[in-house]
Amino acid sequence: MFTSKIKITFAFLLVFGLFAFISLNRHSHSEPNTYHSELWADKAGYNVYLPSLFIYDFNAHLFPKDLDSKTGDGFKLDSLTGKIITKYPYGVSLLQSPFWLLAHIISTEKTGYSFFYQNSIDIAGSFYLTVGLFFLFFTIRMFNSRLQSVVISTGIILSTGIFYYGIFETGMSHIYSFSCLSFLVFLLFKINETNFKRRLLFICFISILYIIIRPINILFLLPALLFFMYEKKQLFHISTVNFKSVFILILFSFLLLYPQLAYYKYAFGSYLTNSYQNEPFLFPSFSRIIELLFSANNGLLIYYPILIYFIFYWIKNKNKYCSLSIFLFISYILIYASWWSLSLGCGFGHRTLNDIAVLLFIPIFWSEKKVPSLFLVCLILCSLLNIKLMFSYDTCLYNTEKWNFSEYTTILFGEFK
Repeated sequence: MFTSKIKITFAFLLVFGLFAFISLNRHSHSEPNTYHSELWADKAGYNVYLPSLFIYDFNAHLFPKDLDSKTGDGFKLDSLTGKIITKYPYGVSLLQSPFWLLAHIISTEKTGYSFFYQNSIDIAGSFYLTVGLFFLFFTIRMFNSRLQSVVISTGIILSTGIFYYGIFETGMSHIYSFSCLSFLVFLLFKINETNFKRRLLFICFISILYIIIRPINILFLLPALLFFMYEKKQLFHISTVNFKSVFILILFSFLLLYPQLAYYKYAFGSYLTNSYQNEPFLFPSFSRIIELLFSANNGLLIYYPILIYFIFYWIKNKNKYCSLSIFLFISYILIYASWWSLSLGCGFGHRTLNDIAVLLFIPIFWSEKKVPSLFLVCLILCSLLNIKLMFSYDTCLYNTEKWNFSEYTTILFGEFK
């Protein structure tokens, strides 16, 4: 057992080091306050809680002048009220904080945006990509051989946008959601009568963390949790609940949720508010659904074509987890076909898919049947396609209309960047 732990630790550090090297090398020529930097636009909006708390005392007047516009307007420095306004929740900052604080300690320019702060975001993204990959591997390993588990877990992060958001766009929320969800799925499959209460607390804790990273995650997490509770209903009975467990759960929930509520009160004057103002939901018409799926501008099936295989797999197979994946996939399409921005702005593919991708893959790696050879072939081909796209992509499609594939083909067949 001790030898096994040493091997796992060594493998983790090796993979983490490799990912960190690739990410840091990728950003080595990125200038601060440009769209290539780790703290720009949305990424700066997620991270602004940390410099606000540890450097600027949540006082906009103490920030360098016009820093909000210089970092891509991911947050707003209100010169009238002195408040720092961001629509993004604080979960990403919470997970980035250990790496950011280390950068804060060693940095001579304690601005929150200088060299070491930028690099700390790459280290954080690489770390949570590694954590998510390892928990994904351990889950798949419960049902498959070691070699298959390596191929499938690696293929999942490469055939979607998970690798991209763990290496390239490290300040976005998606890699942090992926890491939490991978851990959560591992706990759900591993839970049993001998460790039920302890793992249930972990499940609740990680679930809350997953939600405060992106609150909309609850729309996909809740059905998944209810499904697993039904499948393991012999464990979820009233005798498993006691005062101590409920108290610990309430305490942890309060500790995680209160900072967000307190920030809403500070920034918007109310503990409960919609920080995404003027960003409406629309009716998910057929034309919007088709555009979400097939548009050259971040179309879901265009950039993550492995999902095409799954659509046929879900229809053909009677695996009990297929019903969960079908429900979540349809829900995802309807929810995001309703969002005012079908492409979700700049990003590699329909990026929020990476927040729930692990749940869609469950029917493949949890099955009494042998993993289909066709799936492994599709997984490898889609991974190779995505590797080419990711290393030729430049953060955004700049000239693309929704059905104009010229820029997409230029990226696909063009040079690496």
